[in-house]
Amino acid sequence: MASLPTSVPDVLARYREPLEHALRAAVGDDPPALAAAARYVLGWEDEHGRPAHNMGKRIRPALCLLGAEVAGGTIEDAMPGACAVELVHNFSLVHDEVQDHDAERHHRPTLWALLGEAQAINAGDFLFTRAVQALSDAPGDPGRRMAALGVLNRAIQAMIGGQWEDLDFERRESVHVEEYLAMVAGKTGALLAAPLEMGALLAGAEVAFAAGLGAWGKQVGLAFQAQDDYLGTWGDPGDTGKSNSNDIARKKKTLPIVYGMDDADARAVIAEAYDTGGDVGAAAIVRVVSALEDAGADVACREMAAGYAHEADALLDGLGLPEGTRTLLREVARYLVDRAG
Repeated sequence: MASLPTSVPDVLARYREPLEHALRAAVGDDPPALAAAARYVLGWEDEHGRPAHNMGKRIRPALCLLGAEVAGGTIEDAMPGACAVELVHNFSLVHDEVQDHDAERHHRPTLWALLGEAQAINAGDFLFTRAVQALSDAPGDPGRRMAALGVLNRAIQAMIGGQWEDLDFERRESVHVEEYLAMVAGKTGALLAAPLEMGALLAGAEVAFAAGLGAWGKQVGLAFQAQDDYLGTWGDPGDTGKSNSNDIARKKKTLPIVYGMDDADARAVIAEAYDTGGDVGAAAIVRVVSALEDAGADVACREMAAGYAHEADALLDGLGLPEGTRTLLREVARYLVDRAG
C-alpha cells in the first residue's frame, strides 16, 4: 500500500498563521478560568498554562477560508466564519469526550479528565458562545453574516442530532449500514459542508453556488468519516493521536462493526464480546478485529470512503469552477480520505 498522508496539504496549511491570530482574539482572556480552559482545548497551552503547540489540523476553518477564495473573495471576508466553525468543532469535541469518557486526545488528557465533567461542559458551552459571537459581532455585511450564521446553526442541529443517534445506537442490538450513514451525514458531514458554504456566502457568492460547494463538502465528509472509522480500528495511534481499540472496548457501533454485523460469523464474535459487562477486554478486541477482517469490513470501509470521494468529485463538474480550482479541491478531498491520522 502507498504511504498515507499525515500532514495537512499546503492548500489548507497556508491559512494557519492568520487563523490562529483570529482565534485567539475570538476566545479572549475573560472570564480568566474559562478562557484558560479554552486555550487548553485549542492547543495553545498545556495543563499548567505553559505555551504548547497542540492545535490539531484546523481542517474545518481552513475549508471556510478556502470556500471564500473559491467564490472569488478573500480570507478576510470569511475569517469570522472560520473562527466560529473551529470554536463549534471544539465545543463538540469537549462534550463528546465527556459522553464517550475519552480520557486522552492527541496524546494528552482531555478537559474533563483534568477538570471533571461538569466544568468541561461549562468550557464547551463557553466555546459555543464565543463561536456565535465571532460571527454576530464581526464587521462586514450583516446580511452575509446572518446567512452564514444560519448555515452554521443548521449544521450544529444536524451534528447534535447525529450525536444523539450515535449514542442511541450503543443501546440497540443492531444498526443497519444505511442508518449509520444517515447519522454520519449529520454528525460529521454537516460540519464539513457548512464551512465551505459559509465561506462562499461571506464572500458574496450566490446562494445556489454556496449550497453546491457545501454539497461537495458533505460528500467529502461522508468519505472522511468512513476513513475515520477505519482508522479507529486499524489506524496507527502514533499517527492518529488516539486509541485504535477504544471504540470496540466501549462497544461503539462504528462502521466496521455495523458492516460486520451483516456477516454471521463476525456477528457471533461481536455479540459475544459486546454482551459482556463492562468494557471489552484486550483479548476479545483482538478476536473482534480478526472477525471484522475476515468479513471484509476493513476493505469495505476504505471502498466506501473512496466511493463517497468519487461522488464528491462528480459534484465539482456542476459548479463551473476552473480546472485549477477543481485540482485544489481534489487535493483536499484526497487528503481527508487517504490520511493516516
